[in-house]
Amino acid sequence: MLAVSHGKMNTTKLLIDCQADLNIQDEEGSTALMCAAEHGHKDIVKLLLTQPDIDASLADCDSSTALSIAVENGHRDIGVLIYAHLNHAHSKASSNKDSAS
Repeated sequence: MLAVSHGKMNTTKLLIDCQADLNIQDEEGSTALMCAAEHGHKDIVKLLLTQPDIDASLADCDSSTALSIAVENGHRDIGVLIYAHLNHAHSKASSNKDSAS
């Protein structure tokens, strides 16, 4: 999370390559995606959202999500990315359920 909050793209890529758990939460419940959203690191948010195991819907101890954190910190462009990702994941899950029926 430290690499993400400081905008260290190369370190973030290295951690992803080493299969770091991107959804791990710190003592306040924050995730790497939440930290990137809070600090306005759009390129890192984009990178994290391309990872198949990323869970953009997780909430921290204050019930804040990466989406709400981005918007609260004035990063509407990042909020739009996260919103689109969440809706794409939701529609994908819905169509998979329909296919299985």
